[in-house]
Amino acid sequence: MAGRTTPLSPYQRLLIAVGCAVIVLTSCLLAYEIALQSGIAAAHDISERRLQIFDRMLEANIERYHYLPTTLAQASEIRDVLANPGDDALRARANGFLSNMGGTAAAEELFIVDVTGRAIAASNWWTHQSMVGRHYAERPYFQEAMFDGAAKYYAVGITTGVPGYFIANRIDGPDGPLGVAVVKINLGEIEAVWWRSGELIGIFDSNDVGILSTRPDWRYRTLVDTHPSGLETLARDQRYLGVAINGEGIVQSIEPWRGAELAVLRSGDSEINGEFMVDRLRMPLHGWSLLSFVPLGPISNWAWTATFFVGVAVSAILLAAMLFMQRQRLIRARLEDHDQLEQRVLLRTSELQEANSRLAGEIVERQEAEKARQAAQQGLVQAAKLATLGQALAGVAHEVSQPIAALRTQTASAKLLARGKVPELADLFGSMEGVIGRLVALTGHLKTFARKETEISIQSDIVHIAHNAIELASHFRDDPSLAITLEAPQHALIVTGNPIHIEQVLVNLISNAADAMAGLEDATIKITACDTGQHAVITVADNGSGIDPAVIDTLFDPFVTTKEPGRGLGLGLSISYGLIREMGGRIEVASRPGEGATFTITLPLAQIATPQSRDFA
Repeated sequence: MAGRTTPLSPYQRLLIAVGCAVIVLTSCLLAYEIALQSGIAAAHDISERRLQIFDRMLEANIERYHYLPTTLAQASEIRDVLANPGDDALRARANGFLSNMGGTAAAEELFIVDVTGRAIAASNWWTHQSMVGRHYAERPYFQEAMFDGAAKYYAVGITTGVPGYFIANRIDGPDGPLGVAVVKINLGEIEAVWWRSGELIGIFDSNDVGILSTRPDWRYRTLVDTHPSGLETLARDQRYLGVAINGEGIVQSIEPWRGAELAVLRSGDSEINGEFMVDRLRMPLHGWSLLSFVPLGPISNWAWTATFFVGVAVSAILLAAMLFMQRQRLIRARLEDHDQLEQRVLLRTSELQEANSRLAGEIVERQEAEKARQAAQQGLVQAAKLATLGQALAGVAHEVSQPIAALRTQTASAKLLARGKVPELADLFGSMEGVIGRLVALTGHLKTFARKETEISIQSDIVHIAHNAIELASHFRDDPSLAITLEAPQHALIVTGNPIHIEQVLVNLISNAADAMAGLEDATIKITACDTGQHAVITVADNGSGIDPAVIDTLFDPFVTTKEPGRGLGLGLSISYGLIREMGGRIEVASRPGEGATFTITLPLAQIATPQSRDFA
């Protein structure tokens, strides 16, 4: 049982208070960051959509006048006056045509310039600011139109001093250029529409000079502070002829911030002072940038408001949690008082429980000791049986080998005596010699098989060992219906181990397989050997009745056998399992009732330089 609940110490109360403060502060910081980032993302999306609307509005307004230069270039009134610029009647006719076209299209000004850059006809020919007779050869839109065939340019008019957007097309004749048709558009109405939207936007040219804006004081003022040398370059360009460019930037600074741009505006108007988020929309067709300035104050206020509510909510949750924990402590204290009575009763009976536990432990120890004794006794019996088996096998091999050798010698002598006599007697002696040769080979295998080996790290070819095992097993099994096949690669499979032990294991597996198929007409033992790269794998498979699933898990245990009583001790597979493990390999069995059994031996390949060839002659 846990210790008795004690009241919180002042230090613990301080830790809880500090922990709650940290949680509230962290929650507020996260809330502020999330709210600020979401506000910035929302403002950015709205600003981008509005910039796209303003861009389409501007492009649509300019697109309305794109047809005019082409129309003027094709009009006979214009082409006639370009062909005969000195004809007053043709000039008057062209001026009237341009005035009518300008009024119909609501264009600011239309005028025709000859190849020398002199205006020969204009829609405002009758005003004191008439363009007729003035020279425009230095104007960029005239030069670009003469060179490329068309030009678009925003500038301040050198005649009227009024800014506008110029669209110019070259007028070609049979023998070359005749002049240039120019249309000037006043974009002031677009500026007025933008101003009524309440947005803070502006268009800046490639030099960051403001040309259109909802703020009149932003016109002809650079976006950032400009060096006097830069202002001199703008003056030489004559784009804003007669207008003084203000080099004091609209913004004090502009820099990347939270995936957007943050600008600090410089203005005498308190409404547009401070930090603003900037969104840009490039207008590559004109070389302009459309900028939108969104005040950061409302976004920041929204973030602080969200932070306040999150802080209040987290504080309320923590307070409720603390009250709940305090109530739980009170309930737990009452339960502990109630449990003390039960604890006294348990203490009185603890000695009896300890005695029972000791008695149970002694019983378990006695049972384990008895099991260990029985296991040791079984191990001694098994070792004695294995030793007796080895001695008997060696004795049989020794006793049989000497008489057989003598018999072979006598048979050879008798065969010599029989030469020249009855041929059948010679054949009989030859047959006897073959049988005796097989017996000698058998005893040789038995001696080798029974000899105690001390070297267990010999490199040998497992395929050659398999051939020897098949030959030895064929002496034990004189069954013409039994077929033993071997499939192996042509190169040697060199493993490190005791070849006698490997041969012993294979002979045991072949013998077991033959016993399992006793009485079958198509009994077949299939032995395969292969190389997996790191290991040599040899399998012994039969087509017998298979192994009982009830004993397959304990098949490699000592004295476990599936043979009939009196035909086996159940030691062969156990010994084979131990021999293979000593060589760093493993032996496995797979079987399905009615489909035979397959034993798989896996041994590590020896590290040799090149594969070796085999010779079984």
